[in-house]
Amino acid sequence: MGVTRLPGLRDFLLIALAGGVCGVLGNQWLSAAALLSITALLGLFHFEVRERTGITTELAAIATFGLAMLAASPQFSFGKPLAIGITVLVAAFLEAKNRLQTLVRQTITEQEFNGTLAFVGVVLVVYPLLPMGTYGPYSFFSPREVWMFVILISAISYVGYFFEKFLGEEKGLYYTSVLGGLASTSAATLHFARLAREDPTRTFGLWRAFVIANTVQFPRAMLIVMLVSADLARSLALPLAAMMLVGIVLAEILVRWPQPKLPELNMPAGNPFRIEPALTFGVLFTAIVFVSKAATARLGAQAFYGTSLLGGLVDVATVIAPAADLLGAQRIPLETGAIAVLLALAANNALKIGMAAAVGTLAFTLRVAAAVALWAVTGAAAWWVSLAILKF
Repeated sequence: MGVTRLPGLRDFLLIALAGGVCGVLGNQWLSAAALLSITALLGLFHFEVRERTGITTELAAIATFGLAMLAASPQFSFGKPLAIGITVLVAAFLEAKNRLQTLVRQTITEQEFNGTLAFVGVVLVVYPLLPMGTYGPYSFFSPREVWMFVILISAISYVGYFFEKFLGEEKGLYYTSVLGGLASTSAATLHFARLAREDPTRTFGLWRAFVIANTVQFPRAMLIVMLVSADLARSLALPLAAMMLVGIVLAEILVRWPQPKLPELNMPAGNPFRIEPALTFGVLFTAIVFVSKAATARLGAQAFYGTSLLGGLVDVATVIAPAADLLGAQRIPLETGAIAVLLALAANNALKIGMAAAVGTLAFTLRVAAAVALWAVTGAAAWWVSLAILKF
């Protein structure tokens, strides 16, 4: 019986040569075809050796291609030193794998270790290979922008997995909520909804995590507004502050609510890297960007309220910048710009109800809807008070 040989030194040299040639030529289609071909061959090697379970060798080969391409590409002035530094780090970790596994045998499993390598591959290998620029009608499709959202959601899931593993559910979800709220409240909501479906007994704790993450969005939005328009910031200060305060109070009530807390979790071994939810969100993001840009191109600035609702489905920041530009050009009054930002926030929160319904459970969805309704009422009331103060 023949023995299937795994990729060796000569194979890695050829893979590095292929990456270097692709980097020098700078053709994205050639690079994508080469990467797909190498990945297919590595997959064939992997499945021919039935007794193997890890994919470290295959991931190392793909990383070799990406690092060689980065080092040879004239597009990045920092490509060579960055590639050399990453290569040294990867080599050190690969060499120390057995010792690291022995050191943390009771903490980090082999599946978690391999999941970490896969996550690093998604960030450092796939992203540099994606073409820059925008494509399609209305230039709606930006591969790198979409993949950044894929990385973002994967990162939240990955970090949250280890927070909960080492800190237990209560503390782990708290830190995941804050980080998720700073990065993307939509991504955090998607993550919490998926966890609620996987384990409905955690619904109450996940609701509290949702409230914390989405409370962070109000000071985050205020910071962005302050950076682009001082007048718009003054107009929105009271509504955003009121919604933030209500979120803090609600989160504090949920912490003190007489709901039995789960004990510290001894999480079963699993894979911290999950790409499927991230890809789903990437598709959703692309579709919403297309609809938003098409509506803007066809309807113009007169439909700014409508396009703000559509833009808010993607991210509130996509509305803040255009509002500031139109204000600076005196094409819209201050009141219109402020309402547009608040509508974007409302649309973004409405999208989270849809995400919770599509991915999570009914109990989690109802709780999300209740929190969103509370923020909407508070924001509307604060905006009315703000108008009265400004007119006075």
